Amino acid sequence: MKPNILLSGVTGSIGKTLIQSIKEGTNLYTMSKYPKEEEIQDITWLKKDIFNYNHVVEAMQNIDIAIFYLDPTKHSAKLTHASARDLNLIAADNFGRAAVKQGVSKIIYISGGRFDLETIERLSVYGATVETTKTAVPRPHVSVEIQGSKYDDVRSAQSMQLPMNWTLKHLVNYYFDWLNSTNGTLLHTDYEDNNYIVYLKDKHKPLLILNKSYTEDDIITLHLVGGSLVKPNLKKQGKLEFRKLKDSQKVMVHLFDYIPKLTWPIFYLVQSPFQNLMMRGFEIDCRIKHYNGRIQSGEEIKYTK
Repeated sequence: MKPNILLSGVTGSIGKTLIQSIKEGTNLYTMSKYPKEEEIQDITWLKKDIFNYNHVVEAMQNIDIAIFYLDPTKHSAKLTHASARDLNLIAADNFGRAAVKQGVSKIIYISGGRFDLETIERLSVYGATVETTKTAVPRPHVSVEIQGSKYDDVRSAQSMQLPMNWTLKHLVNYYFDWLNSTNGTLLHTDYEDNNYIVYLKDKHKPLLILNKSYTEDDIITLHLVGGSLVKPNLKKQGKLEFRKLKDSQKVMVHLFDYIPKLTWPIFYLVQSPFQNLMMRGFEIDCRIKHYNGRIQSGEEIKYTK
């Protein structure tokens, strides 16, 4: 009986070579945000985004072995503000979680990345069996900001420190309190009926309405369901995800599937830099709070960037 194999990272030249090497004697499934069924037709192409946890869970259904390879330069979104390292962490965390959830027997990691040890740790932290290839496949580790995309979608990812003794829920609530109270954001926030509301002056004319849900116990997803900065689209709904990485004090804040309502040049030159500046300010604030918490607990440490 042929094993069911799932392969990620398949649209580039290296991915296509991997397909040819693996497909013989297997039922090969490949996952890609933009599959290329017309190029190789004797495998099963799954239209799934490796950075979307629910997509990865769906892709791993009935899979025996999952093979993790990622080239972060390929088809992430039209606009991506994220380091290759942060994108790799999100993808590996999705892969490791989903493999355990779906009972995948093992993950094979194709070595050759700059972050091999970190990736293997993230793939295995939930209990998955991980094997690595002896042959290394180098990748560029460069996150391309602008590229072709079917949608005018935006992706950003920011890793930050979870302050000492805080829960993920505490962090999410504090983010909106921070927006409301920090000079310079010009924003106000409210919370009602499981929705965070972000506005300038009038709560009834919101910029954003974000509906909170728990994707997992340690993944809180805020769905962008309304507001003047959200473009209604039935095929894509923007999401702001807060994810605690297991066995660490690190949180990944990940915006994806967001299609701006502003025209693209205005978004790129005005809204996007403002969003990035706010998230950077919040990240610094959390880092300082973590540092202060360690001092209050009795540690003798010096602050370093």
